Amino acid sequence: MKRIIISIAFMLAVFGAQAQENTEPSSPWAIGLRGGWTSSTISRYDGGRMDEAYSALGGMEFGLQGRYTVNSWMALRANLSFMQRSHRMDRNLNYLDPVYTEHLNSYLMLPVLADFSFGGPQLRGHLLAGGYAGYWLSEHRQGTTYWMTDYYVYFEPFDETRDFTDEDNRLNAGLVLGIGLTYPIGSRWEVGLDALYYYDLTSHHQSTPSLTDPRYLNTLSINLNLNYKL
Repeated sequence: MKRIIISIAFMLAVFGAQAQENTEPSSPWAIGLRGGWTSSTISRYDGGRMDEAYSALGGMEFGLQGRYTVNSWMALRANLSFMQRSHRMDRNLNYLDPVYTEHLNSYLMLPVLADFSFGGPQLRGHLLAGGYAGYWLSEHRQGTTYWMTDYYVYFEPFDETRDFTDEDNRLNAGLVLGIGLTYPIGSRWEVGLDALYYYDLTSHHQSTPSLTDPRYLNTLSINLNLNYKL
């Protein structure tokens, strides 16, 4: 019986040591989930009516992220996210005040970032910089339009999914800058918060002989993320 107890105690000690070793990350890689809120605006040049006013609309983002740690202060990071990049247009003539259109755009986004970190072993700050590529998945429009007779202006709500045309540029690319914080939960898990600003370098409408009106989306994204160190 004594030998059995000693053997069991020895096995438990060995398994405990192995479990302790397994809690330490053995790889520079980390993977995680991310999700949060977006706010987008649109910039237009050399086009549009003088009575059009553009403003930001909120949306959501969710997806995956991966990180490769190069050293104690630098890592490389890539995110793959579904992102809403929406905006609103209002007609600001007095008799057209109720007229507006909300453009609800959905994108698949892939930013690749250099991640420069600083701070202590617990709470760490991050400076993020890089570029991104995106694919325009869909556009839904809703709002109020109008039509006129000789004596009256009629307003009518609408809600529709817009079909893409040859003038739409569904691929886009740009620059991204951001800041972030991470805090470890144990030796393998960490929770993070980051804010990224996406700046389009490509118009989401093609230039044609009849349409020289480049339109650029700029998006602020604030996300929570949960990462697991492999």
